[in-house]
Amino acid sequence: MRDGLSRRLLLARAALLWERVWPALFPALAILGAFLVLALGDFLPVLGGWGHAAVLAALGAAFVYALWRAIRLWRLPDVAAARRRLEEASGLPHRPLTALADKLPPGADPDQRALWEVHRSRMARLVRNLRIGVPQAGWGRVDVWGVRAGLALLLVIVASDAGDRWGDRLLRALKPSFAARAVQGAPTLDVWLTPPQYTGLPPVFLQRSAGDSEETVPVPVGSALLAQVSGGKAAPTLGLMPGTPGEPFERVDARNWKFAGEVREGSRLRIEQDGTVLGAWPIEVIPDQPPKVDFAAPPQRTQRASLRLEFQASDDYGVENVHALIARKDGKGGAPIDLELPLPGERLKETRAASFHDLTPHPWAGLPVEIRLRAADGLGQTAESEAFEMILPERIFNHPVARAIAEQRKLLALDPEQRDVVAETLSDLSARPGLYGNDTVVFLALRMAQARLLLDRTGESIEPVQQLLWDTALRIEDGQLSLAERDLRRLQQQLQEALARNAPDDEIEKLISELKEALDRYLREMAQNMQRMDPRDMERVPYDPDRMVTREDLQDLLDKARELSRSGAKDAARQLLSQLQQMLENLRMAQPQQQQGQGQNQAQQMMRNMREMLQRQQQLLDRSFRAQRGQQQGQRGQQGQQGRQGQQGQQGQQGQQGGDQGAVDMGDAAQQQEALRRMLGEMMRRLGEGHGEIPQPFGRAERSMRDAAEALRQGQPGQAVGPQTDALDQLQQAMQSMLEQMQNQMAGQGEGEPQGQPDMNAPRQRVDRDPLGRPLSGTGNYDLGDVKIPDEGELQKTREILDELRRRAGDRARPAIEREYIDRLLKRF
Repeated sequence: MRDGLSRRLLLARAALLWERVWPALFPALAILGAFLVLALGDFLPVLGGWGHAAVLAALGAAFVYALWRAIRLWRLPDVAAARRRLEEASGLPHRPLTALADKLPPGADPDQRALWEVHRSRMARLVRNLRIGVPQAGWGRVDVWGVRAGLALLLVIVASDAGDRWGDRLLRALKPSFAARAVQGAPTLDVWLTPPQYTGLPPVFLQRSAGDSEETVPVPVGSALLAQVSGGKAAPTLGLMPGTPGEPFERVDARNWKFAGEVREGSRLRIEQDGTVLGAWPIEVIPDQPPKVDFAAPPQRTQRASLRLEFQASDDYGVENVHALIARKDGKGGAPIDLELPLPGERLKETRAASFHDLTPHPWAGLPVEIRLRAADGLGQTAESEAFEMILPERIFNHPVARAIAEQRKLLALDPEQRDVVAETLSDLSARPGLYGNDTVVFLALRMAQARLLLDRTGESIEPVQQLLWDTALRIEDGQLSLAERDLRRLQQQLQEALARNAPDDEIEKLISELKEALDRYLREMAQNMQRMDPRDMERVPYDPDRMVTREDLQDLLDKARELSRSGAKDAARQLLSQLQQMLENLRMAQPQQQQGQGQNQAQQMMRNMREMLQRQQQLLDRSFRAQRGQQQGQRGQQGQQGRQGQQGQQGQQGQQGGDQGAVDMGDAAQQQEALRRMLGEMMRRLGEGHGEIPQPFGRAERSMRDAAEALRQGQPGQAVGPQTDALDQLQQAMQSMLEQMQNQMAGQGEGEPQGQPDMNAPRQRVDRDPLGRPLSGTGNYDLGDVKIPDEGELQKTREILDELRRRAGDRARPAIEREYIDRLLKRF
């Protein structure tokens, strides 16, 4: 019990010391808190060097004095005071601890001693549950005004403001700077020039120099000018022309001035205050030149009666939009047709593009028109090209009734006063339903068109009747094919527009899915329509090997465009869709192949054999690479077996067994390579018998295949890679030569060279391949080489970058300026 009492007495003395010293430390701590508020708030450097030093010295002296006074009270209380604290904290009456510490005087008799022991035992029972009590800070006695609460609040505010810069601010507060006195009170000047947004140029901050700057600053017309002056007494002025009075600044507060305006003219930017030139810069206001636009090629009628417009445009800051304006040559018909032509990118300074427009439903189809191109820039300036005169493409109907209806529709467009004549002709056609297969819908449409033309004498019914006649002619000619084609064209245009305006990914994904479905419907309707065609008409269709397109080719093209759009390459996706449109323009003429002549069937079979040979040669090349890699792993395994024991040696034996298995596989590969060589020889024989000259690349490919087969028989796949790569290149060149020969032999059967056909007289180029011998851009028929399509590695890297940007954009702990920059990147790409 004595040890427990001693420990409690020690703690009680410590509590008494705390209650005595802590209130005495309040002045020193309050002075330290005031210093931290001034330091973290970065207020002291504002006072200047001497003022800063004076305040720092005063705070230091006050802190030392207050601390000295507190140290004087650092005396440990005695045991009697500790006993009294324990008694008071425990609520013990009669001071039992003092009684326990007392002793009887010498000479006490036994009765007195017995009574004393009884008293001590009673006091001992009272002190069994002693409490020390919670020490009291006692600041309420010395801080009656609550200064400590205000200091704590200010510390929280300035600490939040300082953030991770608290160390630098403390360092500046402890080190007064006397160098700032020389420039104290001198006005400061900041000038920004922000070009118009449509220019795409970054803002320019004008640096202030000791003297006037002689470097001319280019300033696009319409740039926003923002100037701020801090300091000085009089209002600054800003002038843009020498010898003219400047415009005054606007006062922001007692020390700051601001000027905001727009630069339209001027040669020298000069800012003065109190007769002193704060800054002067020679400037050159750059005018915005109007755009230029012209036809890159004459407008053409495609085989599907679409209008192909190819244009080139330029502007100093980028072309905003290009339109084609089509008006009738005779000036009649009302407002011109306004077609917005898709651009391959945003704000391109120079651009060249082609687009297809189906204007056959328009009443002007088949009439002389004038076409002008109009380009606009970001400022709203426009430019027009010279007019091009042509006959607006019209659809030629094969069905006699559909052709007659189309002629009556054109007559209404030429002379609306002939509606009575048109109505009579429509009445005659409707009276002979056997000519259009007794179609009730066609009959009712003709009757309705006749009635509206006869009953409406105001002319308001002419336009809806023209549309009704067009739909009727399409129903007679194509059935549901024209509706499917119309949906396909509409979705193509919507997708091009969505890519041009950087629409959200969800919208683009939806449009691509709808376009794939529309393409399937169109191909199905086209196949059904061809089954109803006259075989004699199908035989007159010109054969063009370059237009042999499968459904898989078109779907792959759409999938590639989807991947490009997901990775942010919207411009490349738009160019790929333009290629798809070009392929669809040629699709109708390339589809009917069952009823072609025997020579064409043989040519098609030979082309299919060539494609199969290319595919098999590519597979053999890939197989050689895998075998070569397996042999290398086997060699490393043997080296590991010689240098290591145990488990590592077993791995070496497994590698060696893999190499032996690869050698066995190479024997089978050699047989396949030899069979492929014999297949090529047979094809060369048939080509020589049927078409005359054998392309030279065939002979080079045959020799390369022989070398590759020999290397494979020797179990050296690495030696076979080079000959197989050469054989693949030569086969592709031979295939191109075959296409040229077939086109030369079949010249005159079609309507002319197909649009977009490569120049056959141009020298053939070697196919670029990666280190594994594989073509970099694919060998599909849809890859014409005029669009830079990223490979799979580039697409994967782009997707990873986009995912990382999206992750950082959602990280709220990042600085706001960084998140705003990432948001702008994501909106742009």
